[in-house]
Amino acid sequence: MSFSSFRVAACVLAVALTPTVTFAQEVLGTIKASLDGVERTWFLTSEGDESQSFGLSIAMANLQSFNLWGQASAETVQEMKDSLLLGFDVMTVGEQMIPVNFTLTYLEDGWKSGWRAGEDEHPVFSLTTLEKRDDSIFVEGNFAVVAGFDAPLTGPETDASRAMKIDGSFSVLLPPALLKKR
Repeated sequence: MSFSSFRVAACVLAVALTPTVTFAQEVLGTIKASLDGVERTWFLTSEGDESQSFGLSIAMANLQSFNLWGQASAETVQEMKDSLLLGFDVMTVGEQMIPVNFTLTYLEDGWKSGWRAGEDEHPVFSLTTLEKRDDSIFVEGNFAVVAGFDAPLTGPETDASRAMKIDGSFSVLLPPALLKKR
């Protein structure tokens, strides 16, 4: 064995014997939506306590806020490109739950360009389930909205001439690590 071959073999053996630490990727739920008639599925993922999706409870205001970040792949946690983001709040008045402040953002090319919509676009939004399951919260619902194009996605207005119909459903079980209280 030449010195060069020995070095390659030693490196391969060293890498093979090196302990590795891995975290299990977990799929918490999905967002299924049609973008101008094309059906897609995005995955709400976490890796340990790390996720772009979360819930926030504000006790004084009887308000729960949810941010659901759908990844294009079940293997990613923080990818921006081709992600679908849903945001909404739920006010509780007595036994009635009232969803408010709906936002949807489709990051076609990360924050460089995509489509977005909010309350001004008059979304149809229904919350079908919001319930505590052990220490987690299960949330599911449906939405439909016409979103406007924006490049970059930080501008005050969207291009209404480049609108896209987005409708779908979501279902997620948020674990305690992703639930915050204020």
